[in-house]
Amino acid sequence: MAGVRARSNGALEALVMRALWQADEALGARAILGTFADPVPAYTTVLTVLTRLEEKGMVEREAISPRKVRFRPRVSSAEAHARDMVETLDEADDRRGALLAFADTLSREDIELMRSAIDARRPRGAAS
Repeated sequence: MAGVRARSNGALEALVMRALWQADEALGARAILGTFADPVPAYTTVLTVLTRLEEKGMVEREAISPRKVRFRPRVSSAEAHARDMVETLDEADDRRGALLAFADTLSREDIELMRSAIDARRPRGAAS
């Protein structure tokens, strides 16, 4: 049915990025379409999403010819998800509360990973 949104905002961008991250090479819009389950978006919709992702610095365009264009990710999945987490945290009314609530959801392994990452970033001689 025309005009009915089948996915939430950002879901299509996420699916396009997932296709690019899983590929071993740059992909064209038709190849990206081939990775979708129903509902498959229109070709022009995927091109619009790719243009928006390019404007956001998430993908880079590789022109093979004037009519043949491929795309590759400019950021890794980890970098993109980290950006999303920082953006969400920046939008929180209560940053401390959001961080504490997030910490409550972490497994022991995640906590240890975060501790080691924080310790690795802490300058020598800095107070704890």
